[in-house]
Amino acid sequence: MAGLISAQELAELAPSPREYVDRLVELGILRPTEDGLHPSSDAHVVRLMLAFEDAGIALADVARGVAAGELSFPLALFLPEPTSSSGTYAELAGRLGRSPELVRRLAAELGLPPPENDRVRPEDAEMLSQIISTLDLADDEELSRFARLYGGSVQRLVAAGLQFFDRTVRQRAVTFELSNEEQDQFVYEKAAAYTQLVASVVPMLQQRHREHSVREYLTGLTEGWLEERGIGTAPPRRPPAIAFLDLTGYTSLVEEQGDEAAAEVAGDLASLVQETSRAHGGRAVKWLGDGVMFHFDDSTGAIRGGIELVEETERALAVPARIGINSGAVVVQEGDYFGRTVNVAARIADHAGPREVLVSDEARRAADLADVEFELVGDVSLRGVARSIRLHRAMPRR
Repeated sequence: MAGLISAQELAELAPSPREYVDRLVELGILRPTEDGLHPSSDAHVVRLMLAFEDAGIALADVARGVAAGELSFPLALFLPEPTSSSGTYAELAGRLGRSPELVRRLAAELGLPPPENDRVRPEDAEMLSQIISTLDLADDEELSRFARLYGGSVQRLVAAGLQFFDRTVRQRAVTFELSNEEQDQFVYEKAAAYTQLVASVVPMLQQRHREHSVREYLTGLTEGWLEERGIGTAPPRRPPAIAFLDLTGYTSLVEEQGDEAAAEVAGDLASLVQETSRAHGGRAVKWLGDGVMFHFDDSTGAIRGGIELVEETERALAVPARIGINSGAVVVQEGDYFGRTVNVAARIADHAGPREVLVSDEARRAADLADVEFELVGDVSLRGVARSIRLHRAMPRR
């Protein structure tokens, strides 16, 4: 439960100089009680004003917006109760038996860079302690990889979620017939509800996806154990396939219609490719601005999915797409795929023309497709690939 604290306690909680808190009060950005006390949630406002100044925003201009009732910052609606820093990163490192440089590095790679005064918030200290104690067999570089993996993923998720909220709620609220104060209150209440929604959905999805991944992981381990001991016969495995999709008219779209239209097309593409690729045993691995990289269980699904993706993309977005597909061994690391198979697939996509699905000879031979016909393109020299690659154009059988 949020309580009332003095200006000095607020400065320590933020943290900031006491003079900075007094300045915000003088500007009317902070409004203490008659006794000079502040709700502890004002620490979020102090931190926000520090961020404003770092971004070059003049606090006097912010104060004018607050005085006019056009700006307000009721951050307690959707941010947690602020906590004070109880120690330093150096002290935490000493308790954990690791170097201060490592602990600070992990914090930065989680997206939580240490402040200049080296103070660490209690929840950050608890998280870093848990990471280091649980992964006690990992060396420093492996701990850094873990921090980058989860820190980067969560940062991207949060940023994308805020963009979604801004587009679907705040920008629509501007069109409502509400006063500035009513509009702000509406948006902040919606933001609070959205925060609760995300806090509920993300752990549930993580649990469900973990169940699926653990089953796949144990299936692979068990198959390997049986094969090593000659127990049973492992079914023949087809190599996976990597596909790259590019929107061939994306650059022209940006030039003609602007960034907003291009961003909308990219968002629509994301929804389209997720559903279509999943139906063919594929998964969108990462977004590349005007394109997508996919991993498919095998070439059969990749080629069928590629043909459908080209057709559906132009139908839904009125922008032609092209796809390059290759099949073979890949290296899996931190949810991404690497290796020659990936590199060649990307170069094949670069070589493809609008509405083309180009397939390597390896992918064509590994596929089992009676409903697709292939037209030989020939042995093609691709940029960055040492030897020529035989390519085929995949099309629905007439």
